[in-house]
Amino acid sequence: MIRFTTADLCDDNADIQIAKPIFKLFGENKNFYGRIRTVSVLDDNSYVKKLVEEKVNGDVMVVDGKGSTKCALLGDNLARIACNNGWSGFIINGCIRDSEIINRIGIGIKAISTMPIKSEKKDVGEYGKSLNFADVIFTDGDYVYSDPDGIIISKSQLINGTDTPSNNSLPYIHVTYVKKMSDE
Repeated sequence: MIRFTTADLCDDNADIQIAKPIFKLFGENKNFYGRIRTVSVLDDNSYVKKLVEEKVNGDVMVVDGKGSTKCALLGDNLARIACNNGWSGFIINGCIRDSEIINRIGIGIKAISTMPIKSEKKDVGEYGKSLNFADVIFTDGDYVYSDPDGIIISKSQLINGTDTPSNNSLPYIHVTYVKKMSDE
């Protein structure tokens, strides 16, 4: 995955939306981006499960669970399937469960919170609908970029597979110094 920061993308692009900071970050990948695929549900993850099973190339599933905290819309099993099928992440206006396991899966997830209760399975939901939450509109086919600082949405792709980090950004280097004790 290309390294980026939402701060740099905000500095370099005027025609973007910036989501209200209401989400917690889960998953091993703290930075993720891709084409938006939308799902609208309420306390039922049947449509999430169907979409997760599609093979994609780095798409991000945006799930409007209407902010419900009654149950989880994603758990470790679906997160693992999504990772294996090419999804780069999820943005969920609702809850997840199995967060400790999900934090070891190579996927990025932003969700409102956690809830250990699984969802209903009534096969109710909608795909491809524009979703309005966190003071932004998530539209199927637009692009979303997420990192620990926030979420931004753009009508066009802001980075691509040939982009490289800016020369101004330095990688984080952790250095440990050990003082040798004398033999006195």
